Order: sequence, then structure tokens, then C-alpha cells
Amino acid sequence: MLTPPRTFDLPHITLRPPVVSDAEAMFACGSDPEVGRFADWPLATSIDRTIARIQGAGERWDSGEEYRWILALPETDEAVGAISLFADGHAAEFGFLVQKRHWGNGYATEAACAVVDWVMDQPAIWRIWATCDCENLASIRVLEKAGLSQEGRLRRATVRPNLSPEPRDAYLYAKVKM
Repeated sequence: MLTPPRTFDLPHITLRPPVVSDAEAMFACGSDPEVGRFADWPLATSIDRTIARIQGAGERWDSGEEYRWILALPETDEAVGAISLFADGHAAEFGFLVQKRHWGNGYATEAACAVVDWVMDQPAIWRIWATCDCENLASIRVLEKAGLSQEGRLRRATVRPNLSPEPRDAYLYAKVKM
């Protein structure tokens, strides 16, 4: 099991564990149709479910099921997004989201770079990967800036319920130790 740092203090963003006071901001993020457009989960419909997810984050962290950090502005500690890491044997997957009003500030890129760099320094991990919808140009840029390379196109791989009930193509990106 990995033991990632609980916090990353980065130049423009802090990654820290979620707390219940983040619920309103994260619900706003997860229920925004533009933020969730390319997500592989339905839009958030209940702040109570957001609170429950936040309350369960510590248990998921301790079990190694999911490592989730809030992207917080260092000056105010305002939650502006999240990044999650899922480790499985020699590989790890990650995903991220950022509130629309904070798009274009480089927060997702800074968070992704920090998590990818940390993961690749772990002796037991040989590969970190992520997928994104083939039309999600912003996520493609984040993954490439974080040092991942496109490995292929997964045909009809993922349902994006906020776009279509039918499976859509996804790009597979990865960074691998040689």
C-alpha cells in the first residue's frame, strides 16, 4: 500500500485532505454541467451525498482504496477542485476536476504534475495512467503537461452519462518507468 503525503504545498495551489467545510464548493463543482460534461459519473444532485463522500474519504485513504486531495487556494484555503489517485499493484490511475471559474489557471496541471512525480518516485509503481474523453481538450493538455503520453484510443470504452447513454471513445494516457 502506498503512503502518499497528506498535503502538497505547491506554488499556486495546496493539495490537502477533504474536510466537511469543502462540501458546498465541491457540490457546486460536481453539479456544474460544464465541469461534469466529460465525467464518467452523473452530476451531483445532493449535497448530503457530497458530505458523505467527504466523510468517507479518510477511511478510503487508510484502506488504500482512494487517495483524494482537495485543490485549495493557499491564501484562503478555498476548495477549487479535487484530484484522486487509485493504486492497484504496480500501477496507479488518477483523475481530477476543477471549478469552472478557476479553469485556465493551471491548477489541474500543477496538481497532476505533483501527484504524477510523487507516484513515479515510488519503487513499487511502474505506471501511472488516466483516461479522458477524446473531445476533452483541456484534460488532454493537462495529461500531456504532466508528462503522460497517449498510448491509444479505447473505442466505446466509457459512458459519459452527462453527454450520452452510449459508450464513447476515450484516450489512454500513461507515464511508465523504463
